[in-house]
Amino acid sequence: MSITRPLGFRAAATTAGLKPSGKPDLALITCDPTTPASLGAHGHAIERRHSAAAVFTRNVVVGAPVEIGRRWRASQGKGGRALRALLVNAGCSNAATGQPGIDDAIATMQAVASGLRCTPDEVLPSSTGIIGHRLPVDKINAAVPALVQALARGEMADDAAAAAIMTTDLVPKAAHREFELERHHVHLGAIGKGSGMIAPQLDSAGNVVPHATMLAFITTDAAVEQPCLQAALEEACRESFDRVSVDAHPSCSDTVVLMASGAAPVRMIHRDDPEYFAFKAALTAICQDLARQVVRDGEGATRIFRVEVRGANTHDEAVRIARAVVDSPLVKCAIHGKDPNWGRIVTAAGNAGVRFDTADASLAIGGVEVYRGGVPTGVARNDPKIVAAMSLDLVQCALTVGRGPGTGWMLGCDLSDKYVRINADYTT
Repeated sequence: MSITRPLGFRAAATTAGLKPSGKPDLALITCDPTTPASLGAHGHAIERRHSAAAVFTRNVVVGAPVEIGRRWRASQGKGGRALRALLVNAGCSNAATGQPGIDDAIATMQAVASGLRCTPDEVLPSSTGIIGHRLPVDKINAAVPALVQALARGEMADDAAAAAIMTTDLVPKAAHREFELERHHVHLGAIGKGSGMIAPQLDSAGNVVPHATMLAFITTDAAVEQPCLQAALEEACRESFDRVSVDAHPSCSDTVVLMASGAAPVRMIHRDDPEYFAFKAALTAICQDLARQVVRDGEGATRIFRVEVRGANTHDEAVRIARAVVDSPLVKCAIHGKDPNWGRIVTAAGNAGVRFDTADASLAIGGVEVYRGGVPTGVARNDPKIVAAMSLDLVQCALTVGRGPGTGWMLGCDLSDKYVRINADYTT
């Protein structure tokens, strides 16, 4: 189980007719309200204490669901309601559709709210697919009543929801983590999608600036104060989704949403509590799991590679250098061809806009040092150790650029001719 493994969540999926393929294309994930009369497994009263948090793309061109999501997030702490439901469609991104696109999304929110007997502002829409197409509201709203009736908890519901949000993905993506609080097992579940148009750089509640789609939906039965939940999600995303890239192209719809039901019989977590760090560690782990699945399923990808940078002046500079390397088409092609062309790696690093002294620079591939102090070490391209390192499913590159405290990493995938074919034919 994944998305409904935490207590208090149900999911369902259906075919609304949005995808030309006729495959499932609409998913609903709900957080069921709990009442003080409800009892936990150990006799503890379950309070009304559900909360939610979200981060979105930094792209200045955004889809209608992102506009709505940002407004919802801004309402938190100002009397805004926590989320009861996520309505996710594939096949149409509802982006670059202006106010009509927002109106379309609100119409679907109203349909879900009617079925769940909640308010529309407790429903968050999310869309993925081709940009510039209006949302087929009639098809979605016609499918909502049966979708609500089909809500369930269990592996079948989880698998159906994960499959329904796919676009060019080859495989569905799901994850689960659990940890112990107050002698009780607390769970996190997640589903996600992403294969192309992947280079998430997600915003924060206090920093909304410019930046096929990456979507991730996470649930937990922990009880977490909303500002604490938002902070945990932002920190987890910085060390997971923000560290992966398939094609250096952030989408207009990138979204990560975290809902906490508060159904586990444990006390509320606040930012200064020791339990916060256990929760954040589990959340970061599940985000990293999904992020890695997205890169491994990158459009046309056959292998992945990790670039770790050390010795930069700051952590941000280290990440900028690592990102420049994983986003380089020349490096990605070398990874695809298993070619230990280290010159492409170090020159890509030099193009990151971060100054460093090559006299303090070195590069190791799979533990084999190929570059030191600005010159090659003399390792031959056909050396068995470097051939073996380049042939691994995960190629490890360790780049040192100085003696500073800054470290950072990025995960990317190779570039194959299949990527070109997929994207050349995407809308046709």
